[in-house]
Order: sequence, then structure tokens, then C-alpha cells
Amino acid sequence: MKTAAAAALVIAVAFSSGVPHGASAKESYRENSVKADTKEAFDQLVANVRKELVPDGRYEYIKPDEKKKVDAALDKMTLLFEQNHSVEAMTQDQKIALFNAQETVNSILTLRDRERVICKREAPVGSHIPVTSCHTWGQEVEAHEGTRKIMTDWGRPPCVGSCGGP
Repeated sequence: MKTAAAAALVIAVAFSSGVPHGASAKESYRENSVKADTKEAFDQLVANVRKELVPDGRYEYIKPDEKKKVDAALDKMTLLFEQNHSVEAMTQDQKIALFNAQETVNSILTLRDRERVICKREAPVGSHIPVTSCHTWGQEVEAHEGTRKIMTDWGRPPCVGSCGGP
């Protein structure tokens, strides 16, 4: 398994006082979050996330435009911590900006996490009895890339739209 900090998928910034009112009902909706309410804790978390954005990292399948959004949001959060050193010292507007940047990062990293499990319930070919199968996002991407490579090796273009013939 990867580093312990990278295993915690979600960046969670503790809002010790003044959680945005709309978010207060969902304050504890992330059970496996990491508390990063000081600049030092946040810097360590950001370093671990950036380390996992490389090939063979936990977030290697992030798209280039999403990576730009993650980098921009992490930079914005870093600037807020440089200005205040802790969440407690931030103004309400700064806390909201921090929360919004955090949600941008979390949504992208959660979606592109190679270890995210996906389950489907489908009837296999030749049967009417559905079965449940589960795999990781990384396995799905690798299978898709493998299929594309086989089609290229065979000299056939990948199927786009309806491939039924004339």
C-alpha cells in the first residue's frame, strides 16, 4: 500500500469555528479524512498528494485539465495558509474560499483515484441472471487502454458511435 497520508484520499481542513452555514449539516460527512488545520500539516498533505499525481501514483489517471484545476486549488489553499498559518486565524471569507478549493480538489481526486472500487450488476452474455462484479478504477482504465491497443495492433480503428456497417 502507498504511504499512509496518500491512503487518506480526502483533504479535510478542520473548520474549528465558523463553518459555512450551508455546510454545517455535512461537517462530518467524511469519515476517513485527514485533519490539516495548520500550515505544517497542510504542507505535508499537499506534498503527499502531489507525489501521487505522477505515473504509477494513486492519481495517475487524472486528466491534464483536471490536474491544472487541482494545482490551482492547492496553490490557492497554500496561499491562504501562508497568510494565516492556521484555519482558526482565517476570516470567514477565507474559510469559505479554503472550503471551496478543498471541495474542488476532493471531487477530482475522488473521481480519478485508481483504487476507487466500482461495482456493476449485469447479466452476462447468454444469461438472464445478473451477477455483481467489482473492480477498481485503475483496472477499468487499464482494460480500456488494453482494448484500444489491441484494436490498433490489429489495424482496425476503435469503434466510435454505431459500428454496424452500411
